Amino acid sequence: MSDIRFDGRVAIVTGAGSGIGRRHAQRLAARGARVVVNDARAGDAVGVAKEIEDRGGVAIPTNVAVDTPEGAQAVIDAAVNSFGGVDILVLQAGRASDVGSSEAFLTDTDPVALLAGLFGGYWLTQAAWIHMRARHYGRIVLSCALGNSVADDMEEGNTVASMGLVGVMNILKCEGPDHDMMVNMVVPTPSGDPDALSDVVGYLAHESCVTTGEIFAVHVDGLSRMFMGVNEGIFDPGLTMESVRDHLDEILDPRTFVVPDEAGQEIQQLLLPHLK
Repeated sequence: MSDIRFDGRVAIVTGAGSGIGRRHAQRLAARGARVVVNDARAGDAVGVAKEIEDRGGVAIPTNVAVDTPEGAQAVIDAAVNSFGGVDILVLQAGRASDVGSSEAFLTDTDPVALLAGLFGGYWLTQAAWIHMRARHYGRIVLSCALGNSVADDMEEGNTVASMGLVGVMNILKCEGPDHDMMVNMVVPTPSGDPDALSDVVGYLAHESCVTTGEIFAVHVDGLSRMFMGVNEGIFDPGLTMESVRDHLDEILDPRTFVVPDEAGQEIQQLLLPHLK
């Protein structure tokens, strides 16, 4: 089979001035994408864009903050004005915030910084989605930290923003396929290979990717799927504290789980086994 290429595609990569984001931008550019290198630190964005161009790629730097709707739209506009549109968004969730989770909740940290981490990813995803939907094509990849899955320059506080984007992804995955738009998430882990992480991001950003609404964890020896599921549980119309205690093992039993795509499937899973 042929190599995966991005010739003619335009990609925005946030947090691309260093670390994980820098590798994502370089990997996409090396395979033909025209890249918008976005980072709050202007010098870093300029440096990475120059690295890409020195290697024969095409890139422009932007240091527009995405923690407001106007800032997010400005990044989309930069891509449209320079390259004619946006096909790919690789978003490093929460990158705008340097607030750790313990600081955010246990000290008098400025709430503006926390809000930037929570909503920066949302605003840019929304702006990109509206643009892509009008073009009937798009790939969005969320590079996020979940729980203790923290690697490189992704701070622990970003778990808050990442979990919020899981909810956004689960909404968008229902509408996206009708417009050839896919949105997925990758989770770097401390043991994961950074280059492998960028390769996973690259596949999910490609037109050949048809999966959507999935979370992939990149670890020391490969790749796995992370998901939320629902099992059969117990049927007890008179549920009490005692019945929860007495049947907890059955309630927690993972052997009967499914991963519902929508609320209707979840209701079906919960009710039908007890109506047989």
